[in-house]
Amino acid sequence: MRAMNAPRRRYRSYLLGGFLLFLGLWVGLAYLARPAEPKPSSRALAPTPTPTMPVATPTPTRVTGKAKMARASARPLIKPLPTPLPTLATVRVSQYERIPYRPNDYGLPPLPRVITYTVQPGDTLSTIAAHFGLTMDAVRWSNPEVERNPDDIYPGQVLRIPPLNGVVVEVQEGDTIEKLAQRYNVPPEVIRDYAANRLSPPYTLKPGSLLIIPGGSKQINLPPPRPYPGYSYMWPVRGIITQPFHARHRAVDIGTIYGAYAYAARAGRVRTVRWDDTGYGYMVIIDHGDGWNTLYAHLKGALVQPGQYVQQGEIIGRAGGTGRATGPHVHFEIRKGRVRYDPMKFLPPQP
Repeated sequence: MRAMNAPRRRYRSYLLGGFLLFLGLWVGLAYLARPAEPKPSSRALAPTPTPTMPVATPTPTRVTGKAKMARASARPLIKPLPTPLPTLATVRVSQYERIPYRPNDYGLPPLPRVITYTVQPGDTLSTIAAHFGLTMDAVRWSNPEVERNPDDIYPGQVLRIPPLNGVVVEVQEGDTIEKLAQRYNVPPEVIRDYAANRLSPPYTLKPGSLLIIPGGSKQINLPPPRPYPGYSYMWPVRGIITQPFHARHRAVDIGTIYGAYAYAARAGRVRTVRWDDTGYGYMVIIDHGDGWNTLYAHLKGALVQPGQYVQQGEIIGRAGGTGRATGPHVHFEIRKGRVRYDPMKFLPPQP
């Protein structure tokens, strides 16, 4: 009996194993044939917003009075408000800062193209003028506080800078175009026709306003020193003694207005006209023919030539502050050979 059932059991085992093998193959093929799932994206990772309850829209009502004004002011602007312009625009030029002229600096109305410059450490009036392409006189005459002494500037000081070589003047009571033209040596129409001055008939000037005088110049007209009977020498310039003769300064310094004329203290022939690097600056030496010489130093410039013969009291140059000098003055020496003598022993008591 057992022998008869054995083939049946083996048959059933084979049938079950074949069925399981078929089932496994079918499941494996189904798994391989399934569609690929998409990779998760950044959008898929974003949190899903939480649903909110809808807000009921209020029924529009008629609004009047203050409520209407309040609602109107809350509406968004169609155009944004303009950005306010800066009150002071600056333009950087090299190491200098050019600042447009501000009326509050002097309490005066503004004038086109007139700017102000703040003095920096190490500045001199000549370097400032050269930077703006002007003569030193144009800057000096436009700033009365430094007109007498161009070396008297300090860091932080505010200077007017004219737009061209000329003068910026503040109109005083009683000034007219004709008076200013005569004072600064220009024809009246130069002032009237300069567009930046904004003048029109009858050309009445308002005290306290500013005017530009193109090409204007201011001559220093100090009376010349006088020769005195009994004295061979006269003062070379009108002024005061700022440094007397002593062992370490074998000359006298005569302080005066910058640009004032310097005169020959005695007749003679001009021997030297040059720039001296040892500290004299521009200097003139006159040989008086008997072994005596006079030297004039720190001049703004010379108005004579070597070899020229000059009379006593003849103009030889202008007072300045060139070389090692503090303020405008004339460094005056009287020499015989190489020996320098105290000029006060040769000069009259007064210029």
